[in-house]
Amino acid sequence: MTEITLNAYAKINLSLTVTGRRTDGYHDIRSLMQGIDLFDVIKITKCPQNGTKYNLPHCTIGDVVVYLCTDADTIPVDMSNLALKGIASVLDGYDGRMPEELLVTIDKRLPVAAGIAGGSGNGAVCMLGMNALLGYPFSLRELMDRGAKVGADIPFSMLMNARRNAGALASLKGIDEASTAAWIGGIGDIVDPVEPMLRYVILANPGIAVSTRSAYEGIDAIMAEPGYKRMTEEYPLFVNDLEKYTLRDYPEAARLRNVMQHELRSDIVLMSGSGPTMVAYYEDQEKASVDFARMKELTAKESGWRTWLTVTGNR
Repeated sequence: MTEITLNAYAKINLSLTVTGRRTDGYHDIRSLMQGIDLFDVIKITKCPQNGTKYNLPHCTIGDVVVYLCTDADTIPVDMSNLALKGIASVLDGYDGRMPEELLVTIDKRLPVAAGIAGGSGNGAVCMLGMNALLGYPFSLRELMDRGAKVGADIPFSMLMNARRNAGALASLKGIDEASTAAWIGGIGDIVDPVEPMLRYVILANPGIAVSTRSAYEGIDAIMAEPGYKRMTEEYPLFVNDLEKYTLRDYPEAARLRNVMQHELRSDIVLMSGSGPTMVAYYEDQEKASVDFARMKELTAKESGWRTWLTVTGNR
């Protein structure tokens, strides 16, 4: 195999409870994550030495030259990119014959810093694709363990994207465990697959970015405030602790959520991850479709707002 193309699906959080801050500065969470039918497209190609003639950003991982091709000006093109970090994680643990050069092409369709793991999905899928091009030296769980050192959302993104790309990854050891839904614990490294919950969803993004690190620092400050009450119910659904920070410090995110709550007939509106993407959940597909037409009218009047109709919990 010299080339592989995979879809890098996004995720949403049907719940996100921050259970505490660790001594290393990271946070323990408990979250139900599910994949959605929105994705970037990633192609990884093995190239002979000097075979890539494009004038593209590139880096060297070990002895492998990796070129990155993307038309998105919102993602980094150096080793801070999770896609390249993911490839490095696989190459660093491989002791077989290395490719001479790689061309990584990212068709970026998802918003960045949006709380839906677009970057983590890219990193996870690059790891899955690189593993396939090398002949599957690592199992799914071994890749997830490596991915946890690359980014907190990568282990779930790996599990979910392995399931969604199963046809192209049939030889991956452990792929039978892959799932589109899981309860997540620890800092994202504890991943327990579960049966998915089918919902039709409208996603909307206000066109701003929210730093995940800032969101967790913000929730630390809020939890330290006198009188702050932690949730007593254990790991409830459709609650996101990070809303307390993002909706307070990002007025445009709060305005979007307010519009969706008042203009749509959804069962509930909840922020995904650290935001600012908002998700309206429906059990009724027809109601979601009708409301989506209304949401498109609303977003057309707002600079930077984007909206999508999709599904979560499908297999």
